[in-house]
Amino acid sequence: MNISVEAFSLSGLILGITSAILVLILAIYGKSKTHKIWTLFNFSVGFWGFGVFFMGSAQDAAHSLLITKISYIGVTFIPVFFYHFSCIFSGINRRYFIFLAYAQALFFSFLSLTDVVPFISIVQKIQGTSLFYLRSSGILYDLSLLIWILLVTFGFLETCFQYLKEPRGIRRNQYLYLFLGFLLGFSGGLTNFLPVYGFNIIPFGNFSITFYCIVSTYAILKFKVLDIKIAVTRASVFFFVYTFVLGIPIWLGFKLLGKGLWLLPVTFMAILATIGPFIYLFIQKRAENRILQEQHRYQATLRQASAGMGKIKDLKKLLSMIVYVLTHAIQIEHALIYIYDEISKKYVLGASKRKSGQYQFINSFDKDSALVQYFLENKNAIIYDEIKQKAIDSQDSRLTKIEQIITTLYGELLVPIYIDQNLTAIIVMGKKESGKVYSEDDLGVFSILANQTALAIENAVFYEQMKLTHEQLFQAEKMATIGTMADGLSHQINNRFHALGFIAGDALDTIHMHQDGMTKEKMKEVMVELDRAFVRVQENVVQGGEIVQGLLRYTRKGDAGFIAVDADAVLKASLEMVQFKIKMHEFKIVREYDPANIPKIKGNFTQLQEVFFNLIDNGYDAMMQRKNEKKEPDFQPTLTVRIFKHEDYAQIVFEDNGIGVKDEDAHKLFTPFFTTKLSSKKGTGLGLYVIKKIVEDNHGGKVEMISKYMQGTQMNLRLPIAIG
Repeated sequence: MNISVEAFSLSGLILGITSAILVLILAIYGKSKTHKIWTLFNFSVGFWGFGVFFMGSAQDAAHSLLITKISYIGVTFIPVFFYHFSCIFSGINRRYFIFLAYAQALFFSFLSLTDVVPFISIVQKIQGTSLFYLRSSGILYDLSLLIWILLVTFGFLETCFQYLKEPRGIRRNQYLYLFLGFLLGFSGGLTNFLPVYGFNIIPFGNFSITFYCIVSTYAILKFKVLDIKIAVTRASVFFFVYTFVLGIPIWLGFKLLGKGLWLLPVTFMAILATIGPFIYLFIQKRAENRILQEQHRYQATLRQASAGMGKIKDLKKLLSMIVYVLTHAIQIEHALIYIYDEISKKYVLGASKRKSGQYQFINSFDKDSALVQYFLENKNAIIYDEIKQKAIDSQDSRLTKIEQIITTLYGELLVPIYIDQNLTAIIVMGKKESGKVYSEDDLGVFSILANQTALAIENAVFYEQMKLTHEQLFQAEKMATIGTMADGLSHQINNRFHALGFIAGDALDTIHMHQDGMTKEKMKEVMVELDRAFVRVQENVVQGGEIVQGLLRYTRKGDAGFIAVDADAVLKASLEMVQFKIKMHEFKIVREYDPANIPKIKGNFTQLQEVFFNLIDNGYDAMMQRKNEKKEPDFQPTLTVRIFKHEDYAQIVFEDNGIGVKDEDAHKLFTPFFTTKLSSKKGTGLGLYVIKKIVEDNHGGKVEMISKYMQGTQMNLRLPIAIG
């Protein structure tokens, strides 16, 4: 046997072993129908590969012909499985065509194994070699080869078209792997047909088929692989490593021992040696999953909880949720979370959850404590048993102090939480109720949980700061509005004082005029005058008190709870206040609603009064601006208010016929400090911003604006209806 024949036989052996390995890998990891068809494809390729190996070692024509007849079954099914796979992978329905493909493969396989008609009946030596190889036996063989080429071509084109249709992404890369693999593999596979038609060359294309099977199987199993270089590199490493590690020893044995039954157990051993690592990992994973099933369950729960933490904006609720999830998910006796307080400069107990046990937890500990210093230096979680053992072994006084602190916390595991390298909080977890210890796998999950908790705490703190800032802005806007109302307020209050002065003066004059020689009848007249005077005093005092009460209501921060609020009462209160800022006689207010039939709003009276106040004020300014700019003789400034129920919410509409908003300014209106008023002194630029925050953030409603320049503006408020 010359070297070229030996190489041919070796290529078949490598192809057979590789395909057998891929079949086993696909059997373990493959789950879909695509994987099953590809498994059958690799089985057919491997069947042909082992046939090539035994053909190369055949010593006579009869032996070679028998091997060729049997191995040709794999050849007939290779293009069928390939085409079937291409259709499924590309999502194309070719059911009847696939059926015909399988039928012809069975037909030619039957002809290959029998001598009913001449099909595979001639083998001849390739000139200059000792290799007996198939020669064409007539039109039936030519027909089978034509069908073989057509099926491969159609499958190849299906994949090519799908590749061109995919614009980008993972799926396109996957098609690219298969496209290049098909091109390489089948171009090598076609070399096996050259000697059939008289070309005196030994086909070495089986080496490329091996490489193709590896690359394509990798691309099919690894759906999310992103770089074709990775697939090619791994396939190359796999191919060359197993060629030298397994192929060469078998080939040397064949050279030294010749043919024999020893090849069967050695080949089987080579296959098992190759798939051994895969089987080991598979069994190990299954065993660990069974042993750590409960642990994986609560770890999955913690991952889900950590993903949802960022949605909680209230810090107290966030901390309470963390300790609740920990105690119930991990089934531990208790969980605590201490958070750093800037005011006291201590780590204070932010939340605790006790599931079992009778413990009294300390409320705080200093930032200079040994525990905090240890965390700042090491950054890692602390397991109580480990720190206790270290303290005993090293006789380190600091570790002993840390162990004592953890004892007072009744903690088994402590997880630090850092924000910008600052130790922000410490999670303390008690013993597991099952009695099991915390594992390394647990620490990995808790590390992820700590990172998510840090982000969630940072978000909650930021939200609270922003909330405080908003409240300060709202209050500043109110006080700025009060400043613009000063003239009106002082005028009204002065009127009350002047009236009281006049009434008191008249009453005193009446008393002085009649105090001497007063008759009984005169006394009655004086008393009537005094009675009338005191009634007028009382009326003016009440009016002055109403002004002050209205002012106090408006300037309140609105911290009261949400109750059923009458929108008409809110409008009246707003008008009482706005009259001190604007001239009510200059425009008309139209109420297009029945106060008795409007829905109650679930809201805060003071906050809604501020909303209505700003809407009336803005509408007035817009109408006065149009009046002054356009000078329309028949223009009647009108503010229309509508209130009605719409599905599950109340709709309140403030519509003015003022100047309107320019298109280029519409998107800026709800931005803080932006104003369209003629003079910046007239507005703070916070009115609409405050309206949006109060309605949407505080009340869960919606604010919409429709405006046309020089025609007017409509502000639509959607607010929740009070139930019950």
